[in-house]
Amino acid sequence: MRALKNSRRKAIAVVAGIAAAWGFTGGPVDACFAQTAPAGPQPGYVYPAGCRQGATTTVIVGGRQMQSVERVLISGAGVTARVVGHDKPLANEERVKLREELGLLRKQVSPQPSTERIAELEKLLATVSRNDATPALQDTVSIEVIAAGDALPGRRDLRLLGKNGLSVPLSFMVGDLPEVSFPAVSATTLRAPAGSTRAATESANAQLAVTLPVVVNGQILPGESDRIRFTAKKGQRLIIAVHARALIPYLADAVPGWFQAAATLLDAKGKEVAYADDFRFQPDPVLAVQVPEDGDYTLVLRDALYRGREDFSYRVVMGELPFVSGVFPLGGVAGSEVDFALNGWNLPAPKRRARLPLETGFYALELGRCAAATGAVEVAVNDLPEALEKEPNNTAARAQKVVVPLVLNGRIERPGDSDWVEFEAKAGQPVVLDVAARRLRSPLDGTLQVLGPEGEVVASNDDAEDKADGLTTHHADPHLVFTPKADGVYRACLTDVQHRGGFDFNYRLRISDPVPDFALRVVPSSVNLRPGAGAKVTVYALRHDGFAGEVVLALRDAPAGFRLGEARIPAGADKVEITLNATREAAGETAALVLEGTARIGDRDLRRSAVAAD
Repeated sequence: MRALKNSRRKAIAVVAGIAAAWGFTGGPVDACFAQTAPAGPQPGYVYPAGCRQGATTTVIVGGRQMQSVERVLISGAGVTARVVGHDKPLANEERVKLREELGLLRKQVSPQPSTERIAELEKLLATVSRNDATPALQDTVSIEVIAAGDALPGRRDLRLLGKNGLSVPLSFMVGDLPEVSFPAVSATTLRAPAGSTRAATESANAQLAVTLPVVVNGQILPGESDRIRFTAKKGQRLIIAVHARALIPYLADAVPGWFQAAATLLDAKGKEVAYADDFRFQPDPVLAVQVPEDGDYTLVLRDALYRGREDFSYRVVMGELPFVSGVFPLGGVAGSEVDFALNGWNLPAPKRRARLPLETGFYALELGRCAAATGAVEVAVNDLPEALEKEPNNTAARAQKVVVPLVLNGRIERPGDSDWVEFEAKAGQPVVLDVAARRLRSPLDGTLQVLGPEGEVVASNDDAEDKADGLTTHHADPHLVFTPKADGVYRACLTDVQHRGGFDFNYRLRISDPVPDFALRVVPSSVNLRPGAGAKVTVYALRHDGFAGEVVLALRDAPAGFRLGEARIPAGADKVEITLNATREAAGETAALVLEGTARIGDRDLRRSAVAAD
């Protein structure tokens, strides 16, 4: 049996001391939140963005104010880190002076100049100048990361603690596959030293030879491509999964606002075997390839628009590895046990049993080794009755009769398929129909239509934006609310707007009365506080199914010395700015805080934890 992990992070935390910031200090860190001057370190990327269990790895973090970094915090158990060095690129005036000194030493005959000093100057002057570097990424700090052999694989949050506070988190992955990396490229590293594997070829490509399975780490500079060579045998079912946007979800000064990786697989003759610049609706590409012939192959990675800089970093998982492309059903009743059917490549078993949590929401299904290439597979937990779709139901006359409220688990099985359901509704009582598919990583692009007792269209919807799913680039799940004008039998039709279908085109259709609810988001993700000071924090309410009531905010089990000012989101409001105060008693380097909101809905008090959202 497998457990599930909460995938829509339901809490935030705060760190305090000389400075304080929101974030978890134990377990998987979700995020940190808000800021006051003076600001702490401002990291933009970490490279490589992961390591292997049982390994010691040196990584570089680039950004601003890296000189102030004193400590490194990594969420979860089994991984520790320490600062081993700081680097800052040369200013133009410094570079001029060094060039002059080098020129004099090279001309000097007597006494014999120091060869060590000449070599040191040549190395310094071979680095990228400050003007060539991305200004927001030009300072770097080197960190030694030690992962225990039993460190749990998966995503961690890496934070930097400086003299003025704690940074926002960066994604850092721990895995169980061998890892190799292209040499780092930053404002203070050599761009292409002689003899380096990063040295540019005639076509400005960096090349690396690997043995599968492996995780390869790299960075893409403008116009560059990375080439990864490997040997494969005919019939092997290879998965090549690129993680780029998954590492850095949003780049504020890039268009589009992330590294849009493109992956091309070539055979020994340079012929294209496979290409992808996405996986379904997700920007990170995945290649699933059955090897056509024994021989050497080359994976070429670049930005789709030929952009690049230091934070265009990636991790690509390669090998004959398990990969989950779909799961059915996409959820179940809270507290129940569910057998999930898996679809994909190289799967060790076709099913996975899991006991669902008692709290409703979206959760990550534990996948074990599959997670290395697949990433998170999410399922939904509800507290309504559940049913399975039954075929044939592809016409209004064959509509499946259901009793509401319920959640119907179904699948658009083939291109052009449509699923019809029939239910009774009463005049004047609102009915909600909500499809969860794209939000659970199903490729279904659903469109929903409701017909009244006389066959007339009474409601329809194609796409509804879910602000809680902020990283989705195409919100494709239908959601509609209609109020029947008459008692009677109503029919709903769900289909794929692009007329596609297949095993992975799964969905959950909720038909019920409105279920008022809310979620909380808080920004920014780090607050740095001094004892006796306060900081402004913005909390957003994401309201569902007509909920418009007041939300009272409070800190849960907060350490001594922290308190909130007037902390409530007024009825009908979508956000509020509150003040987090640290009293003189708020001592120590770090302290975890969790922000919660409580609302009275009907005859019950509903409590929701806030999630850092920037």
